[in-house]
Amino acid sequence: METANKTNQSAQTSSLEATYLEERIQGQLTYYGDKSRKNKNWYHTSRIVVIISGALIPLCVGYSETWEVLKYVTGALGVLVALSEGLSSLKKWKDNWFTYRLTAERLQREQFLYQNGVGVYRTEEDPFKTFVERAEQIMDSENSTWVNYRGKDGAEEEKK
Repeated sequence: METANKTNQSAQTSSLEATYLEERIQGQLTYYGDKSRKNKNWYHTSRIVVIISGALIPLCVGYSETWEVLKYVTGALGVLVALSEGLSSLKKWKDNWFTYRLTAERLQREQFLYQNGVGVYRTEEDPFKTFVERAEQIMDSENSTWVNYRGKDGAEEEKK
């Protein structure tokens, strides 16, 4: 009877483990990967706009005596630089990119340690519970960082 109970409990744990790994961990890895990629793309796009526009401004100024329209192009390029810098500062694409990437890497590393039974999982009596606790701590850490990060911005805006 005791063996049947252990077998049933093991099957439930196995099912729970598979569900957790597939739905929670893989879901979060996909989420963090997507968010990291989007923030990286926005950051690189904003930097490219600043670099190209900034490089073209002196060129346009140099030829604005010859072509009157370049005065307006120079102004538009200046606006592009200001908008790109402002949005980059406001949206914090670089910081978000790093935070999401770091969280995804930490979560993936924890999953590899667990699945290979190494590190803290080598001697654990119930490695799955330890994995869940550690994985949730990693995700909670990212959430707390985000709340603190946004909270700081909100507090600064209230002072103004």
